[in-house]
Amino acid sequence: MFRFAATSVLALGIAAPALADVTPAQVWENLQDNYAGYGYQVTGQVEDAGGTLSVRDAVFSMKNEGGATTFTIPQLTFRETGDARVRMVIEGDMALDSTVAVPVPRDDAAADGTETPPTEPETVEMTTTGTIKVPGNETVVSGTPEDMLYEFSYPSVAFDMTVPADLETGATVPVTGTLADVTGTQRHAGANGAETSFDIKASEATMRIAADAPADADGTGGKVNVQARLTGLSSTGTARTPAERFDLGTQMAAALAAGLDFQGDFAFETLDADFDFAGKDEEGQDQTGQGKASLGAGNAALRMSGQGLGYKGEVADTRVEMTVSSLPFPLSYATERTSFDLLVPVSKAEAAQPFKFAYALEGLTFADGIWNLFDPEKQLPRDPASLTVDLSGDAVVAQDLFDPGLAQPDGPTAPDAPFTPRTLTVNKVALDAVGAKADITGALDFGDTPNEPVGKLNGTFQGVNGLMDKLVAMGLVPEDQMMGMRMMLAMFAKPDEANPDRLTSEIEFREGGQVFANGQQVK
Repeated sequence: MFRFAATSVLALGIAAPALADVTPAQVWENLQDNYAGYGYQVTGQVEDAGGTLSVRDAVFSMKNEGGATTFTIPQLTFRETGDARVRMVIEGDMALDSTVAVPVPRDDAAADGTETPPTEPETVEMTTTGTIKVPGNETVVSGTPEDMLYEFSYPSVAFDMTVPADLETGATVPVTGTLADVTGTQRHAGANGAETSFDIKASEATMRIAADAPADADGTGGKVNVQARLTGLSSTGTARTPAERFDLGTQMAAALAAGLDFQGDFAFETLDADFDFAGKDEEGQDQTGQGKASLGAGNAALRMSGQGLGYKGEVADTRVEMTVSSLPFPLSYATERTSFDLLVPVSKAEAAQPFKFAYALEGLTFADGIWNLFDPEKQLPRDPASLTVDLSGDAVVAQDLFDPGLAQPDGPTAPDAPFTPRTLTVNKVALDAVGAKADITGALDFGDTPNEPVGKLNGTFQGVNGLMDKLVAMGLVPEDQMMGMRMMLAMFAKPDEANPDRLTSEIEFREGGQVFANGQQVK
């Protein structure tokens, strides 16, 4: 999972630095050891002629409780170059076969309406098969047996997959795609634990799905066609694996405790996608649709270690348009920027560990057709909207997040929550939309009684009264219901003396579970 070579067919010809003698046999051994560290068994028929080593029917296979994955390569050829390096070539088309056991949905309710005791879930195997072509590929390996550098070049990579799409019917979907001008390096060093780093680029990636969706019990079904194209792809990262072998599917917590550490970054310059479909809706009526989407530059980063799981990303200039035959107008929206930043502690510990959740949506706009559904008279401002949520704090983790027991609890009762919050900082929660603004900050300390935090939340609000007036005038909210909302708002917010349209609020949480709003006790 956390090894580029284990998850990308490109890296089947990759794996370690400096100029020194390496032999074809040493490179083949390094490749085997490299994959074995991540649960793969590597076999093949080896013919070693000294300066050249050939491996026919090379098989990279991995089995775990959830299924099995196998890559088969007709031939790998390792040949000395005469300058202390080895040239490795993949010959023939690679074959992929991956099977995963998926739980079958079940109804635990008995005929009399009571809930039956849970039983071992029934599973069904779903298999993905495919072929990968890498014409003109070349990987040059240098370094030492303990520290090898792989420099690779793939003029093109083309894959043709059959992917399961429906659990009940067994329907599959064909997925095809290409990568162009793939180049990069990967370094693999030994020592007590394996250390790997990679730097990979590709000028373009494309994918296409063209399939017939089989009719279900409601008669829905039809044809779907999806195409996507990315440009300017790049990926860099490092990984450190412990000397001890672990099955990452079932022993992730133990691997993290032993020192597993992965950091990876991915970026692209543009993304364009389009789709169309035709079929029947639930009433049996013909329905068609088409759409397209485009994104500007985007990036994502993944961090995983015993210190926590971190995932963040950002994308600029999102544009989405769609037309459906059942709607009289097209649907479209756009955003200037979307970003997220998540940090979750994953390892059991007595001391509190940091967490974070941040999300930002900037410059959100909708097409007039969507606005006109509920505001045909254009009473609401249609300026770009934004949303920001930025929370951080720390919590005690009582159970390893990757403990299989969390996903498969014993007995009929759900397991206790693995997290106990200690502090929460509201760095910023802000909303700017339809002429109203809200901004909230504050901090809470949960101590040993999570249900009785201590701290303050401060908020400012603008345009709220005007927005409520417009909602009543538009008929979206009845006057009597709005009156109750105004009374509730008056309990928690008060007008600013300098600006009556600006409301302020201070919510204070005190020891013993007491809550005060602007100095008045509400609990």
